[in-house]
Amino acid sequence: MKYYVGIDLGGTNVRVAKVSEDGKIVQDVIASSHGLEGPKVILDNIINLLRGFDLKDVVGIGLAIPGPVDADRNVITQATNIPGCEGYPFADVISREFDIPVYLDNDANAAGLAEAVLGSGKGYKTVYYLTHSTGIGGGLILNGKIHSGHKGYAGEVANVIVDPNAKQYDIYKNFNRGGVESVASGTAIGLIGKDLLGEDLVKGGSDVFKLASRGNETAQQIIDKMAKDFATCLAAISAIVAPDCFVIGGGVSHSSHLYFDKLKEYFKSMAHPAMREIPILVATLAEPGVLGAAMIAKSRDE
Repeated sequence: MKYYVGIDLGGTNVRVAKVSEDGKIVQDVIASSHGLEGPKVILDNIINLLRGFDLKDVVGIGLAIPGPVDADRNVITQATNIPGCEGYPFADVISREFDIPVYLDNDANAAGLAEAVLGSGKGYKTVYYLTHSTGIGGGLILNGKIHSGHKGYAGEVANVIVDPNAKQYDIYKNFNRGGVESVASGTAIGLIGKDLLGEDLVKGGSDVFKLASRGNETAQQIIDKMAKDFATCLAAISAIVAPDCFVIGGGVSHSSHLYFDKLKEYFKSMAHPAMREIPILVATLAEPGVLGAAMIAKSRDE
C-alpha cells in the first residue's frame, strides 16, 4: 500500500494528513498556518508538523495553496491569503528535508481532484469542479488529473462576465463588471442583500438564504438571480469544455436545496441541446482540501 501526505494551506489554518492510495486518512493534524507571518515562518511550521508523521512509506507530498500555482514550475504565482509567498521554494525545501517528491497546486483544483476521484465525480472522465463559497473558483479534472493550463489558470472562472449591467461593488473594483464571482458568490449575495434588505436583516450571504427559506420574497429574488447568473457561467463552460459532470462544492452549496433546482432549470434553458443533460452534482466529501492535496501527489506519482 502506498501512502501520500496532503497539506491544505490556508490563510488561517493548515491541515496535514497521511492518506492511503484509496483515500483513507490514517493520520492528520490541524494547526495555525501563520499565514500573515511570511513564507519562512509558514514553511518552518509545515516542516515541524511533518516531523510528527510516520513518513517511511510515503511516496509523495501534495501541497494545496490558495491562489494560482504554476504546477509545471512548482511555484506560487499569486498568493491570495498568504502574502509574500509568490515564487518561494516551498516544494524544493520540503522535498530536500524529507527526501520525498513534493507537488504544488491550487486549493480549488485540489478539492476538485478529490471530488473527481473519491467523491461525487468518481467514475466520470471529465469533471468540472466549482467552489461556490466566499468566492468562486474552478478546476478542470481530466481522467483523474488536474489540467492546470497556462500559468495554472485553467478552470478559474471568477472573472467570466455573466451580467455586464450588474452593480460593481468596491470590493470587486479589479474584476470585470458582472464577473460571476462579483454577482453570484457568497460575498456578493451578502452585499446585494444588504442593499435590498438592509443591514439590520443581512450581515452576510447566509442571512439571505435564511430569509429566503422563511418566504421573504426579496431574498428569494436574490437567490433566483444568483442561480441564473451561476447557470450562465456553467452554460458557457459547457460550450467550451463539455464536461461529463459539474460538481459544486463550497459553503454556498450547503444551501443547494434552496437553489439547485433553479440552477438546473436555467442551465438547461441556456446550454446547447447536446449539453443540457450534463449532471450538476453537489460535492460530498467532508475534507476535500487535504484529501485533494494528497491526491495531487498520487496523480503525479502515477
